[in-house]
Amino acid sequence: MKSFSLIRKLVGSSMWQNPGRAIITVIGIMASTCAVVWIVSGYDALVSQFDENAEKYLGRYDAILLPSAPPGSLQTIDANLVAELRQDPGILELNPITQSRVSVTRVQKERETTEESALGLLVGSRPPVNGAPPIDPILVGTPAAEPPYEMVEGSWFTSATSAQSAVISEGAARQVGVTIGDDILITSLANQVRLKIIGIAEQPPAAPSLRGGRPPGRGARSDSTREGNGKPDRQRSAAPDAEEADGDTKQATDSPRLGLPNAYVQGPAVSAVYVRPELSEKINGFASTANVLQLSFRDGVELEEFQSVWRDRFSAASPPVRAVGFEAIRGGMTSTRDISSQRSQAWAATGMAAMAAVFIIFSTLSMGVSERTREFAMLRAIALTRTQLAGIIAFESVTLAILGWISGLAAGWVMLTAGSQFMPEFFDANVVLGRTTLLLTGLTVIAGALGAAVLPAWRAMRIRSLEATAAIATQPRRFRWMSLAIPGLLLAAAAPVTVFLAPLPDAWRSWLYGTVTWPALLIGIILLTPLIVVLCERTLAPPLTMLLGLDVRLVRTQLSSNLWRTIGATLALSLGLALYASTQTWGYSMLQPFLPGAWLPDMLVAFHPIGLDDEGIEAVHNVPGIETDGVLPLAIEQARFDWGKAGQPPRVQRDNAVLFGLDPERSLAGESPFLNLHFVAGDRETAIAAMQSGDGCLISEDFQMSTEYEIGDELSFTPPNAPEETVTYRIAGVVSLPGWHWITKFSGVRRHFVRTATVVFASQAAVSRDFHLHRTEFFWLNLESDTPLEKIEANLQAIAERDAGKSFQTEDAGTVKAYRPFARTTATETVRRAITLRAHDMIWGMSQLPLVTLIIMSLAVANAMLASVRSRRWEFGVLRSIGITRSQLVRLILAETILIGLVACILSLSFGLIAGWCGVGMAQYGGWFAGPPTFLIPWSQLSIGFSLTLLLCFLAGIWPAIQAGRTEPLKLLQAGKSAM
Repeated sequence: MKSFSLIRKLVGSSMWQNPGRAIITVIGIMASTCAVVWIVSGYDALVSQFDENAEKYLGRYDAILLPSAPPGSLQTIDANLVAELRQDPGILELNPITQSRVSVTRVQKERETTEESALGLLVGSRPPVNGAPPIDPILVGTPAAEPPYEMVEGSWFTSATSAQSAVISEGAARQVGVTIGDDILITSLANQVRLKIIGIAEQPPAAPSLRGGRPPGRGARSDSTREGNGKPDRQRSAAPDAEEADGDTKQATDSPRLGLPNAYVQGPAVSAVYVRPELSEKINGFASTANVLQLSFRDGVELEEFQSVWRDRFSAASPPVRAVGFEAIRGGMTSTRDISSQRSQAWAATGMAAMAAVFIIFSTLSMGVSERTREFAMLRAIALTRTQLAGIIAFESVTLAILGWISGLAAGWVMLTAGSQFMPEFFDANVVLGRTTLLLTGLTVIAGALGAAVLPAWRAMRIRSLEATAAIATQPRRFRWMSLAIPGLLLAAAAPVTVFLAPLPDAWRSWLYGTVTWPALLIGIILLTPLIVVLCERTLAPPLTMLLGLDVRLVRTQLSSNLWRTIGATLALSLGLALYASTQTWGYSMLQPFLPGAWLPDMLVAFHPIGLDDEGIEAVHNVPGIETDGVLPLAIEQARFDWGKAGQPPRVQRDNAVLFGLDPERSLAGESPFLNLHFVAGDRETAIAAMQSGDGCLISEDFQMSTEYEIGDELSFTPPNAPEETVTYRIAGVVSLPGWHWITKFSGVRRHFVRTATVVFASQAAVSRDFHLHRTEFFWLNLESDTPLEKIEANLQAIAERDAGKSFQTEDAGTVKAYRPFARTTATETVRRAITLRAHDMIWGMSQLPLVTLIIMSLAVANAMLASVRSRRWEFGVLRSIGITRSQLVRLILAETILIGLVACILSLSFGLIAGWCGVGMAQYGGWFAGPPTFLIPWSQLSIGFSLTLLLCFLAGIWPAIQAGRTEPLKLLQAGKSAM
């Protein structure tokens, strides 16, 4: 107890004598705690609202009835079952709803402008497609006489309500940007209708997860392809001959079937537009049949009792159905995507805050040990044991951590309260300081404090009593520090060797990189820090001192002579800056293969869902603004692979491809072909001949890398319109197709599945024949440069509307009437601009936390400069006495801070480039991209982080520099002498 009291007094005395260092440390920990509070409080808010949100989700009903079908599918509940349920005396109300996917946009008012966005450019008021994610609200057709949910504003439907009216959920209203009285445009594959908003209904922010499993049509691996080497089986049956394919075979359907885009909701949609069933039928083009039932029970009827009565009937229904009540919904709230995202962000913020606490406290303690060497030596000589010296360091560390934590919680609460009032776009009004926030911030700070104290405590314990006799000027033992560079280089090289050179199976490579060599890279860069400090000091100090008008001898060894302090400040800055550099490098490098390449024509147009006859095709050729000979008709289908006995290649994650049928001669031949493809394997002339023969095809380079197929290998497919047939093509060439992913994602060519493995080029005649495509739906166009896109789109839309009122076949809803067919245009330049916008937003979103960490860690530099000025007061006094001016002294101190910033920039750039390069290389083993790695250094983006770093270093050093410059030489000499 006496020992603890002594330690407490010694720590208190040290903080009282050096308040600046303690204050800066507390502020740093407070700032890192605030960052965690900002992020984790959102997770706490969601957790605290599980019960409330479950009640909101049910609305005024007691249970919902769901078909046992993949989420968002159009499988409906048996009409006979619905009729039987209506006769159940225990059911007070039954509300059948039909949910379908549409596009929803706000009708702009006169002279109103909107900000350009990626989704606005790619989707806008176009019909939804399989490749694009379900971003827009879901269309819900409901006959409910009373509002199913509490109305936030406006009213529910009445008998006097206009037929062209809609009610929108609260979240959807915010998303679309509408309120009562505004008009919205609802667009489906079959129609486009303008509606007026008459009410806004309350809904929870996220729907519960009510079922596991994978949605249909996402193109994932099939279970039957787990074995084999992935090479095609050359003994399979070939494609049917021309006569059989052209004729009306028993297997082939009379007309192609289109897969309607899925909604991917597991129960009633929380982001929804509610309309009456009659209007829903007009929008969708097919009859409204229930795919969700909302049930309200009479008093005394419980869900368990209801389920026991109907269990057998529900199991026998086609498809089977199940009832879900409050408890299941409440449980589903715990596993939503929002919860998972918030949890991941919470852990990321916690990790960054822990590292921040470690470096800030480590920097403070290390400088304290260096400055108090004589004091600790005297304490050892008088009475204290080594353990008590370590206790002083640990107690100081924990004290600073607790003070920073408590201050951070208070500041975080003020930040959340004020932010929800003045900046609601960044702060949710419902955020709370919950248990998770308190635990994570507390554990982070305490663990960081204890971890940061280990090395300084070890240094303090090694101090000898004899060191109290004189101030020992320690020279940097450079050879010892340089010896760390060799293992540092080896550890840093382990990551690129694992990614690019080591012959390992994909699973082993991913495990080794994630658990061994990536951490080794981090450790290696840390071990290289002393070498980088010395090299930067020798190479950058001379030009910097010349720039500042100083003598180079004044800063020649300033960093290396105080290596502990310099390393601590440098690593503190590099924590955020290195992550920023790696994020920017990886993000913009990964963007390159997804940007549409120069091989693409100007525009891809899809005439959905009917297609065009010969007259319509001729009309496309005559559209003003399209180049002469600038129209290339296409036959496009999305079909599953038939892998045969060989099985699906391990790296291929999707079991289907999009086949582009085109005229080989016109597309590839000549000096200026329609498609200027770069052949990676094979040659243009041989490929044209093979495609013209009807059994040749071209595959993309990334698909070839993932499958290791060679020229001459076969690819077989199952036609969606003739599932009993098999179509086989022989690979005639491999071509580079950068950007095919996003061109196919939003253009409507993914006719059946959300995701696809590749695109395959074949002859138009062969694809039309083999996949039973009777009308031309797709065209590639080259445009005249001076014609506005809007004018061309309007002319193409007029051609599409010639077939208004015709019907088409779908896989889910049967026959659908197209009240308004669409010409869906996908301009290559528009896609390129949209992808760049989207990637920019995502990359900078991921960079926010590293930048916040960088700003927080700049306090470590301020701490280092305070310590530097304090430890060099005698030196500064001597310099001032022999003629150094105040201005030169200020510039000398600023030179040190700028050098620390430059070292941090070089250290972070080294880590960022290696980590980003390795991240790009690992993408081909993750299953979602297998193309050749493209490495790009985004200098303009990196310069922002580096400039911010140097600015923060300058600001961190300006006050200590000015303070030292204003002090008289005699006071500097006296203060320095008393500290010796």
